[in-house]
Amino acid sequence: MAALAELAHRHGVPHVRRVQYSGLALEDEADSGAQAQRVRRLFAHSVGPVLSFELDGGREQISRVLDGVRVFSYVPNIGDARSLIVDPARITHREVPAEFREAAGISDNLIRLSVGLEHVDDLIADLDAAIADAYA
Repeated sequence: MAALAELAHRHGVPHVRRVQYSGLALEDEADSGAQAQRVRRLFAHSVGPVLSFELDGGREQISRVLDGVRVFSYVPNIGDARSLIVDPARITHREVPAEFREAAGISDNLIRLSVGLEHVDDLIADLDAAIADAYA
């Protein structure tokens, strides 16, 4: 799961506004915050392979990132051996009214990843290149 934490730390990348990954609450072993306690209680053995991040810009940049990845597959399910990428507001939550999506933290700029078996360096390079190209 160290690879997921490394991917989740991509919030230092330009144009990434926010990263959501439960494993980040566990980064500080001394953290006694509510989120860290919840994660330790609910995910005693492992946090899991799903994370999401929000980007700057609009629909054009999101589409360019999704079209620009080469290692990730654009598929709306999770838990595959392949690493998957999707924009929930347009795919899995497209029928949900915008105000309900926003209240749930699913903005139009949110991208969800389900990390598979590929090497973390390949995944990071793929995301870095797609994000850089989307804002060039």
